[in-house]
Order: sequence, then C-alpha cells, then structure tokens
Amino acid sequence: MPVFTSGVKVYSKEALDDEICRLITANTQLITDKMETEKVRINLEADKVRLFGEKNSLVVKREELRVEIAMLNVAGLPNISIYGHQNPLLRLTRDKLKAKRPPSFDNLKENL
Repeated sequence: MPVFTSGVKVYSKEALDDEICRLITANTQLITDKMETEKVRINLEADKVRLFGEKNSLVVKREELRVEIAMLNVAGLPNISIYGHQNPLLRLTRDKLKAKRPPSFDNLKENL
C-alpha cells in the first residue's frame, strides 16, 4: 500500500515489487491482445481482397450474360427460349413452389 508524503507516493519494497508484477502482467496481456488484433486485421484484409475478386468476376459474368441476352433479343428467333439459359436449380425451385399451392375452392366443392 503506498504512503503519501508531500504529495509523492512512497512504496515499500514488497509493494513496489507487487506493483511492478501487476504492470508487467497487464503489459503482457496488452501485447498479446495487440498481436491477436493484428492477426484478425490481416485475415479480414485477405477476405476483403478475395471477396472483391469474386465480386469482380460476377460483375464480368453478369455483363457477358446481358450481352448474350441482348443478342438473343436482337436475333428475335422464336424457337430460342431465354428460360433455357437459366439455372436449372432455379427452375426446380419454382416447380416446387407451384406444387405447394393449395387446391382451389372449386376443387374442394367438387369433392364434397
């Protein structure tokens, strides 16, 4: 426990040793936290670069598809379906949603 003399803290040797140990422990924890924060920052920066790369490739793909759709529209061929260029999994999802529609009221009246 420090003793105040003329506004100055005076420590015993044991108290000073305890205070030094406490400060060393706090400093060590701060250094560890700083290192962990730096690791997280580096990982976030790498993820950011990767995501920007993916975004750029998707933007390019979208532009290519827009050009392809525009060419199909200009060609005006009636036997070419734009829906054929869609993701088949998307069509399956739409079919599932259609299948889950409840029957109409007229069908219920016929069953009764």
